[in-house]
Parts: sequence; C-alpha cells; structure tokens
Amino acid sequence: MISSEKAARKLHVVLIEDSHTTAAAIVNKLVDVHGCRVSHFVNGKDFFSGFNLNVLPDIFLVDSILKDQQGRLLASGVDIVSRIKTIKRYLNVPVIMMSSAGDEQEPPFQAMVDSFYYQQKINGLMAGAADVIYKPHSADLESNPDMFPFDELVHKIRMLTQRRLLQQELKKSNRQLRQKNRELAMLNNNYINVLSFVSHELRNSLVVVGGFLRRLSRSIIGDAEQRDLDTIISNCEFMEDMIDRYLILSRIEMGRLRLNITDIDDFYQMIIAPVFKRLGRQNLEKRISYDGQLELAAVSFHADRYLLQVVFSNLFNNALKYGIPEGKISYGVTAYDDGLQFHVWNEGTGIADDKINKVFQKFQRLKDQNIPEQKGIGLGLYNVKEIVELHGGKIWVESEYGQWADFIFRLPRVVSESH
Repeated sequence: MISSEKAARKLHVVLIEDSHTTAAAIVNKLVDVHGCRVSHFVNGKDFFSGFNLNVLPDIFLVDSILKDQQGRLLASGVDIVSRIKTIKRYLNVPVIMMSSAGDEQEPPFQAMVDSFYYQQKINGLMAGAADVIYKPHSADLESNPDMFPFDELVHKIRMLTQRRLLQQELKKSNRQLRQKNRELAMLNNNYINVLSFVSHELRNSLVVVGGFLRRLSRSIIGDAEQRDLDTIISNCEFMEDMIDRYLILSRIEMGRLRLNITDIDDFYQMIIAPVFKRLGRQNLEKRISYDGQLELAAVSFHADRYLLQVVFSNLFNNALKYGIPEGKISYGVTAYDDGLQFHVWNEGTGIADDKINKVFQKFQRLKDQNIPEQKGIGLGLYNVKEIVELHGGKIWVESEYGQWADFIFRLPRVVSESH
C-alpha cells in the first residue's frame, strides 16, 4: 500500500490529464497494483464542474499542459493548481505536477532549461504544487508503457500523503494542546485568586494574634511560660513570612506585581534597618557586617523600597538558616557602570555545582546532606529573582561548596516604573 493508513481505506487520487494513453497507464498502475481510487478528468473545466468539491481527495496529479483532441492548448496546469489552492478545503492537499520535459539527467534536458516546460515546473511550484515528476510523451508511452517512472510517482505519492497525515495529526495535537493550555491557565488563575484571598485573610488574623501575643509576653513572669510564648510568637512570625511570600507569588503569577519607585537616599535606614528589626536587630547587628566599597550614606538610587526590603529580608534569612552557627555574614554595595551591585555573603556549607542553577526555581528547596533541614516553602529566592528582574536588574549566586555562598545582584540607579 502507498500509505500507512488502515488497509480498508483507499487513497483517493484526482488525476487531471488530457492524454488517455497516459491516464490509462497511471490509473492501471495506481488502481490495480496499489489499490488506490482514482478520479480522472481530461481538463480543469471538467474537474471543477464535474467533481464534488465537498469530497476531500488525498492528492492531485495535474498535467502541466492540457490540450484538446486537435492538439490545441486548453489550459495550463499552473492555472489549475492556482485555482485548486484557492479552495480552502484543498489548501493542504498535496499536488504533483506532471511535465513532459524529460529526465533531468539526460542531455536533452539541458537544452530545454529555458523552455516552456521548464518554466511550467517553476511556475507550478510557485503556484502551490508540492513536487514535479517528468513523464514521457504519450506517443512514447503508448509504444513502451514501462517508460513511465511509476516507482518515482508512487514514492512521491506515499511521501506527500504520509506527510499530510502527519501534519493533520500535528495540527490536531496542537489544537488539543492549546485547549489544555487554556484550561490549565483558567485553573491556575483560579488557584492564584484563591491563594491570594486566603493568604490575605490569614495574614490579617495572624497580625492580630501576633500583636496580642507580643503584648502578653511583656507581662509574663515565669521563664517556662516565656519560652512557650516565644515559641508561639516565633511560629506566628514564620507563618506571617510564609503568607507574605505567597502574596508576592500571587501578584507575580497574575502579572500584578508593580513597582512603586521612590528615592532611596539613606540605604541603611530605609532598607537594612527595617529588615534587621523584622528579623531580630540585636542578633543581626552582632553577626552581619558591611564590606561594601561605598559608604552607606553615599548609596542613593531609585527603587521600590518595600520590595527591596523583601529582597534583603530573604537573603539575610537565607544566610542565617544555611550559614554555620555564629558564622560570618556580610553584605555590601559597589558601583558599576550606571548602576549598583549588591551582595549578601555567608560562611557555611555553600551550594554544590550541580544545584547552583536550581536555587531560584519556584518551590525549590535544595536537599544536601551537609545542609541542615530548615522550615520553608521554596519561594523566597524565586520571589527575590522576580523582584530584581522587575527592577531591570539581574541576580546570580557564586559559591565554594563547603565554604561559602554569595548572592549577588545588580540594579540600575534609575528604574522606570514601566518595568
């Protein structure tokens, strides 16, 4: 069989050929030998008036020159191909043009390069034909039927029809994939909406609970009760931090994370001090040192103050969790070109080379036998990367495994709110 389709289905070939001798030879070969169904028309007029255009054939075979019985030119195969391709249903149905120019490998062909037949080939391909096959003249074919290149014709029919079937399957798969993507996008949008709503409501309640707990802790006398209350407060703060990360994620996922650009003219007081206060100021002042080239008072730029606090809060928190106990932590700011480069470095286990490209992935928590298990949801560094890039910057990490890790990012001094 010509196609890999089920044996019960015959390929439907439409043949437009004025030579009865040539047509009979092709029909005999395709029908009797290869089991095709062939609809034969002697010219384009008969085809367009006599063929049910609602029927979808598998392939067209069109002669390049169509003449009447007296040898007068009726139509060009190029015109027929062009008209076929104006019918929407036939746009993807392959067409093979048949030309009597002879074999390209034979010397006579070289003398016919600029001939009418050769130009018909070029015009046919430009009109939408998928391929061209050279056939002998009908008189030659009548005396020697074996002159017709049937093996080549069958090969091209097989190739083009199978390619069309594959294209149809691909289009069908693409339509199904687009539908699945639309459904997934809708589900994701619903998930983000619910996530944002629930996180917002939970955070409001936790803030209230945390406030009362902190006020209550000031009146606790017993050490045991104080430890218990500190544990409760610590867990509330962890949940607040987790919810904040989910809220930022929901804004990122919905494309609603926007910059509120302000002048940062006192880097320490506007960015670092609020972060230290939130994470525990006394503890951090003892452990974290500044090693930047610029004086903190001289660091000025434009950025979203709140989101930049989120960045440093996550990076400091990351250094505290994964650094060695009482190990060194440092941060710094240096100038580069028309921007600033920031970093947060910590002494500790570092990050293995095969995991270093995964640290900024969503919900990614790196597991390493040398890294102590920590509470977290794997959103902090993902949010950091999104915030830095929203500012028009970039972030990366450098590390020496077993020794240290350094998170580095660059920001332009002037950030457009369109980012």
